[in-house]
Amino acid sequence: MTNLYWPIYKKIEKEIVELSNHIHFDDNQLSVYSVKIVELLIRCVVEIEAISKDLYLKNGGAIPAGRVLYYDTDCLNLLEGIWELSKKQVIVSSANFYFQDNNNKILYPLRKANKRSTSGADWAKAYQAVKHNRSLNLSKGNIKHLLRASAALFLLNLYYRDDVFELSSNNTNTFTEKFSEIFDVKVHTWAGDSTGADSYVKKPDFEECVYLIKWANDYKNKFTEWASEQGRKLNEIIFSHPKVNQYINENLIEDGKIKEKEFASFIENRDYFKCFDMKKEYGSMIQSAGRHASEKLKFDFKRTPAQFEAVLNKNQKIYQNG
Repeated sequence: MTNLYWPIYKKIEKEIVELSNHIHFDDNQLSVYSVKIVELLIRCVVEIEAISKDLYLKNGGAIPAGRVLYYDTDCLNLLEGIWELSKKQVIVSSANFYFQDNNNKILYPLRKANKRSTSGADWAKAYQAVKHNRSLNLSKGNIKHLLRASAALFLLNLYYRDDVFELSSNNTNTFTEKFSEIFDVKVHTWAGDSTGADSYVKKPDFEECVYLIKWANDYKNKFTEWASEQGRKLNEIIFSHPKVNQYINENLIEDGKIKEKEFASFIENRDYFKCFDMKKEYGSMIQSAGRHASEKLKFDFKRTPAQFEAVLNKNQKIYQNG
C-alpha cells in the first residue's frame, strides 16, 4: 500500500531544518514566531488530523452516526487506549538544535493530544488559535509549538509505517538513527527472555519506548522447543536416578500402587531433589539434558547467537506463541 504521509512529513522536516539555519534553535528562542512557522505548524496539524483518522479506521474505529469524526477526541483517543501514545518519548537529536533543558530535548508530543479545548496539547491549542484568528494569535505560531507538533506527526508516521527491523544478533538501538534529521525515539533494548508468551523482561522505562527489541519469532520458537525438550529429558534423568527410584518404591508405593496424594506432594514440593547430592550431580544432569535437546533438534542454544528484531511498542502481547 502506498504511504502518502511519510513523504509529506519528510518535506516538512526538511523545511524545519532549513529554518534552523536562519534561526538559532535553543531554549531562549522557543517563543520566536513568524508567518513561516505558522504555515509549518498548520501543515503539521493538518497531516496529524489526516493520519490520525486513517490509523483510527485501520484499528477498529467506526464512523460516528450523525456527526463528524474528530481527530483528537475520537481518533487519538482510540489510539491512546490501544497504544498509550501519550507515554511515548521523542528525542530532539538534531546537531543543529542547541537545547539544554531536558523539557525541550525530551518530548511526549501526544500527551493530552486526545483532549480538546483548554485540556488539549499546547501545539493543538496553538493550531486552533492561528487557524481561526491568525493576526491576533500569530505569536502562538512559534518554535516551541512547531517542534512539538512535528514530533507528534513524526511519531504517528512511525506507527502508520509499522516497520519491523531484522537486527540479526545486534541488540542495539542504532536502527532508528536514519528515521529523521530532527528526532530520534526511545528504544527498549532486549533485557531477558525465557519460554512462555509473557517471558519478555520489561525495564522500568518500557512504556516510554516507541520500539522494543525482542527475540525474532523463529529464534524464540526454536528456543522454546529446545527448552521444552531439555526439561522433558531432565525429568527423565532425575526419575531414572537410582536414589529417586528407591525413595519412590519405599515411600510412595503401597501394594503395587502409587499413593496419589503423597506422590503429588512429592512432585509439587520437588522433594526428589533431596534424594541425591544436588551440588555434585544436578549440574551434569542439566548439561546432559541440554546436549540431548541440542542433538535432537539440531539447535545449540549456548552456541547459537540470539536473533533479534525491533517492532513498534503497541502495548501488545510480545510473542503470539509460547
